[in-house]
Amino acid sequence: MPDDINTAVAVINDMNLQIASAAEEQSAVSEEVSKTVIAIRDVTKELANHSEHAATINTSLNGPANDPQRLVSGFRT
Repeated sequence: MPDDINTAVAVINDMNLQIASAAEEQSAVSEEVSKTVIAIRDVTKELANHSEHAATINTSLNGPANDPQRLVSGFRT
């Protein structure tokens, strides 16, 4: 009987070690996923800022691009 108890305790200890190891691995993976999501968020913000800047430049270039057309439209043939 004492051997059965000792064996059961050893099995439980092994299971506890496996659970603890799996929990540590899950924690490490979760942390890595979190870092990756933050990096994606940062890149997305940067892309949005660049898009806004490009839209502003595009708007500012539209005026000068239309000036030659306005000037030429004043000529009669």
